[in-house]
Amino acid sequence: MPLRPMLPTVLLALVLSIVVGVLAAARGASVPLGLAVGLFALQVLLTLWRINAPAWRAGSPQTPAADWALSNTLLTAIVYAWGAAALFCIYGLSGLHWRHWWQYGAGMALLAGVALLCARYLASERGLETRAVALNIIMAITVAQAVSVAGALVYLVASGALDTQKGDWAANHVFVAGSLTIGAISLVSLLVYWRTPTAAPAGS
Repeated sequence: MPLRPMLPTVLLALVLSIVVGVLAAARGASVPLGLAVGLFALQVLLTLWRINAPAWRAGSPQTPAADWALSNTLLTAIVYAWGAAALFCIYGLSGLHWRHWWQYGAGMALLAGVALLCARYLASERGLETRAVALNIIMAITVAQAVSVAGALVYLVASGALDTQKGDWAANHVFVAGSLTIGAISLVSLLVYWRTPTAAPAGS
């Protein structure tokens, strides 16, 4: 199923989570902020399931490879954009202070832009003509992405960053929710890619 029909719901969850996140950060309320980012992550995961479920059914997948790959890539861009917007809004509007928020926010915005460029290529005529090659490249990037977010989660847990009274406590909520969501999108994309016959290399 394409992302477009579900996009308004995802964007609504994005906006609501950021609004609640700013209010929660202003009050130093960790639990409401955790719920806000968690609900956004849950909405993304539900959308991810609806996009990719047809490719898991027996027989030929009902969703063309270009469709699920494009939708998953756009969903990835949305999650990165949400992370950037959350950091900019929380630290720009709530009064909470952490000197590195803008670097991480800018980094997430850059990753969102890269994901959008990948989606644009998949949707282009050239991307459709070289579908197998394009998917191979995108999935290689997805593997690197999955390894990166797994490493980030391990670091957050092992370093004790999740148990901090410093100003980055709000950012850590965003990092954990974003990393888990991006990791889930990456894993599902790779599994569907391996299951989808149209992902076979050109000439096979």
